[in-house]
Amino acid sequence: MIRKKHFNTTVFLMWIVLASAFSSASEAQTKPSSITITTEYLYPLNASDKEGDAIYGQSADKVHELFKRSQIPYQIKMMSWNRAFELARNNSDTCVFSTARIKERESWFHWIGPIATGNWAVFGSPDKLGKITRLEDIKRSSIGTEVGNVSVPYLSGKGFRMVTSIETATTFKNVAWGRIDYATAGDIHGKKIIMDNHLEDKVIWLFNYQTSDYYLACNLKMNVETISQLNLKLRDMKADGTFKNIDNKYK
Repeated sequence: MIRKKHFNTTVFLMWIVLASAFSSASEAQTKPSSITITTEYLYPLNASDKEGDAIYGQSADKVHELFKRSQIPYQIKMMSWNRAFELARNNSDTCVFSTARIKERESWFHWIGPIATGNWAVFGSPDKLGKITRLEDIKRSSIGTEVGNVSVPYLSGKGFRMVTSIETATTFKNVAWGRIDYATAGDIHGKKIIMDNHLEDKVIWLFNYQTSDYYLACNLKMNVETISQLNLKLRDMKADGTFKNIDNKYK
């Protein structure tokens, strides 16, 4: 009997060790060691210093704090919006922000947020101020924006003629040079692009036409426990006033 007991105990201990090892290996395969986060220059949500080393902003500061609290290693890279978006859509353990959550994109990502809110606006020549106040006024005009911008499916679906370029600044310069009629961008971002490129006498804000919540959108292959953890920490940040403090910083 003693030998039998010893045998059963030994088998039981071996089973625990093997189960633990299997569990650890499985967890290592599913949970990311580090997450790549992509974004674009979209002031004041996402911006960077002149060297491009420090990425900050109303959304970016929240993402930094979110991953710090979650104790998940990460790196943020700034690039063109289309590239940032496609990398997150196609690469595992990759997320992109600030991403508008629209019907066409719903099934493409896991969604964390919202992390910010913003307005979509139309910009044009100063002589249009007060005369052009709604989308219906420019139904037959050319409207420019950058490749991959959320306004492309939104406005194209309503019958508008869209012209895309790689960067927002290029779109605004095309309006200034008369190559296209109007540009669409975030209202604050567009005003910053105008100022940075000294286009104040050629391009101005005309009107806002839509408001959108923005999210951190993560690749569908990302571990669901990680997604749940990030959303939970995000709720904590909203509850303890962190969101409000960051938002006030950029007003």
